[in-house]
Amino acid sequence: METAIHVSPFPWTWPRWRKWTFYAICWTIPALVALSYYHLNRILTASEVNWLYAVMTSVPWWYVWAVMTPVILWVARQYPISRETWKRTIPSVYIPLMLLLLVIHAAINLFLFRVTGLHDTINYGLLEVHFTSRMHVNAMAFWTVLGFYNAFDYYRKYQVRERQASRLELQLAQANLRALKMQLNPHFLFNTLHSVSALVRKNENPMAIKMLGRLGEFLRLALENQGTQLVSLEEELDFLERYLEIEKIRFQERLQVSMDVDASLLEHNVPNLILQPIVENAIHHGIAPNSQAGKIQINAFRAKDRLVMHVEDDGPGMKNIEEARKGVGLSNTQERLERLYGDDQKLSFENAASGGLRVHIEIPLQESAKP
Repeated sequence: METAIHVSPFPWTWPRWRKWTFYAICWTIPALVALSYYHLNRILTASEVNWLYAVMTSVPWWYVWAVMTPVILWVARQYPISRETWKRTIPSVYIPLMLLLLVIHAAINLFLFRVTGLHDTINYGLLEVHFTSRMHVNAMAFWTVLGFYNAFDYYRKYQVRERQASRLELQLAQANLRALKMQLNPHFLFNTLHSVSALVRKNENPMAIKMLGRLGEFLRLALENQGTQLVSLEEELDFLERYLEIEKIRFQERLQVSMDVDASLLEHNVPNLILQPIVENAIHHGIAPNSQAGKIQINAFRAKDRLVMHVEDDGPGMKNIEEARKGVGLSNTQERLERLYGDDQKLSFENAASGGLRVHIEIPLQESAKP
């Protein structure tokens, strides 16, 4: 499951009071800049300044926006602006919100002017004056707050993607190392080399050389794809065939494998090393425990805009399907799919009609960018 990563806009060590102080300073700065205009005008024109009027048109003006900013941020979280949604959300959500806040801002300022005696009354005409006199500044304040939020949100999501990419690379490296470790396991090598030596004793040297070559190709492909998150289905099946040819040395006629793959899907992307641990699991649980020949069926086909893969064996199946998910290989496969595709993927297990276990993988169609 995807892990939520919270990125604070402030250093982790800052206490809450310091965060609010920083927030207040951010809104005090434009208020002081606006107030300095009156002081500069007094110096340049040598005229007197109504400091009550100057303060009321500068400081509260920006502090009202400080109070309304949480409203803007809340709406921004509910209606995010993206390349797909901006044409809909800006005219239907943010422009009406801006006009509403501008009216509220004008009404608050009108009330403050009346309380301080700068206005003798409150009427629609004065409200219109407050609304239009600095409409351009208020609109700029609204879009600046919204722009800063979206810039920060983009940066936060970028950090999340970077951290997830790092985790994916680590998991992929672990998958590669696990595949190599499995192949270099002394028991595996003993059985493989024993099968090769048996072929040599039978004077079947070409087959023995071929199998040794397959072992070398398997290890070479595992190393070449180290660090690669996605490969074409053709590359994944090529890697899988190297692995299966090695396993056939051990099981000989006991291991039968058939593939039914839609050729139009060969150039589409799949996660690297997605099938090998599932087939390994099928061999370990469905073929190895039986003395009779067993069969593994591998299918890949298109279902609308989805790429579906099945790995099915005719072994004893699983009494407890959930136990299958707890295996290291399959649990790692599940987590990798979730991190690559989020909820837009599916990995399920069921006992097949043949009596064995069927593993179902479903991911979005994604054509490989390789030439």
